[in-house]
Amino acid sequence: MKKISGTDNRLTLHFPEKIVECLDGSAPAWQDLADNANIQIDGDGNLVDLHFGSEEEAVALLKNIAFNILIVGNNNEIRVGKSLTACYTPGWGAFGLHLVIGTHFDAWMGTPRSANNCRLELGEHVIVVGAMIFLLEDDSHITIGNDTMISWGIDIWCTDSHTITDMDGNPTNHPKFIEIGDHVWIGKNVKIGKNVRIGSNNIIGWGSTVTKSIEGENQLAVGTPAKVVKTGVRWDGRTIKEYMKGTGRWKND
Repeated sequence: MKKISGTDNRLTLHFPEKIVECLDGSAPAWQDLADNANIQIDGDGNLVDLHFGSEEEAVALLKNIAFNILIVGNNNEIRVGKSLTACYTPGWGAFGLHLVIGTHFDAWMGTPRSANNCRLELGEHVIVVGAMIFLLEDDSHITIGNDTMISWGIDIWCTDSHTITDMDGNPTNHPKFIEIGDHVWIGKNVKIGKNVRIGSNNIIGWGSTVTKSIEGENQLAVGTPAKVVKTGVRWDGRTIKEYMKGTGRWKND
């Protein structure tokens, strides 16, 4: 494939009644569609595992300019649940979903920077308007739960990209994970850094920077760094008018 190089890579499409392997030559039509999608892999032993409720859903996502995957490295996994919505509205600065492991170019080194043995997982019914979700260090992972809504201007980075050391030269900023629970609303221009957990049913307010875990549920956290300012809250994806009228419920409800 034009955008996939290396050996033992897999691009797998899961449907309710079948599984399609796009890279082994067994499904030429799906392979052609995947070849023209915004999916790039440069390395060996990587897996992109995409789940869908129907073939129509798969075609729509693979043709969607807002859905982008880049892997540079070996033995990485990206798994995406069904009913993903990725939006592209450049007039708003909303450029969809970018799932990135490693990078082709590092401005400091002037060379590619591979990442190995990383895992990136999105649950079902996730909405993304504009986000970069990025892993750069070996053996790190990001997980995002079901029914999560991610606005635009969002960076979810399980890396600092560069090294911070103590005065003896020992690295102190090892990235390991970012874990986001189910039904989390991440507001516009939020930044989420390494080694944090955000519990289910929480809200991260506009412009916040999450550098420490937000444990517990049904909370509003805001600020830099983000702190819980309100508890006992829930959120609904509809506008207030639609909510009060009981209309506009999401198609998957």
